[in-house]
Amino acid sequence: MTRKPLREAEGNNLYGAGALTDAEVAEFKATVDYLRSVIPAAFGLEWNDPVFSGDGYVVTEVPRSSGGRFFDGYQGVRKTANGYVAISASERNSESGSVTFSRFEDAVKGYAAGVIDSFRMELIGRYLGFVAWMWNGSTGPGVVAQPLNRSNTQFRYSLEDDSSIWLEGRTTAATLSHGLGMSIPAFIAVIIAHPKVTGEDATAWPKPVQP
Repeated sequence: MTRKPLREAEGNNLYGAGALTDAEVAEFKATVDYLRSVIPAAFGLEWNDPVFSGDGYVVTEVPRSSGGRFFDGYQGVRKTANGYVAISASERNSESGSVTFSRFEDAVKGYAAGVIDSFRMELIGRYLGFVAWMWNGSTGPGVVAQPLNRSNTQFRYSLEDDSSIWLEGRTTAATLSHGLGMSIPAFIAVIIAHPKVTGEDATAWPKPVQP
């Protein structure tokens, strides 16, 4: 598969380790195509962020400002020594990723949650903490939490029936564990059409869980 690297993401390759497979890049692009089809229906806006990929990452770039002269950022997935990280980078080219996943497909769900959250912020002008507010910061069904440090600030959330499927992060990552037992399209459908998203009574929405 021919790949078109993104200069800024290439510059952050020090954060990664290993290469993505063509199948993984194809799965990411299929998710992007699915998001392109559902975002206009859900939010009434087009989403056409271009896809770029290198040996260890695949991202969508936020459209550049001022006629394409200035870098605005990107979102995507990078392979690391410990798994896969849903990443984002700002206009200052500072890449961050606070949640690590054992499977590429689950990191793609974390990426998709970030994309959808950006539309919610634009539409209603409030920070929703990704999907944290939807499930009140709860852990997904059939998921167990294991603390990774003495201060209980980092956890591994894994499926009870298959401990090889997990994600690691702060307590705000707990809600992403709802997606561990879902397909990518099913997870996207839930976070777009959840009753707390479509309901008119915004005062009933729980506040984002603070890390």
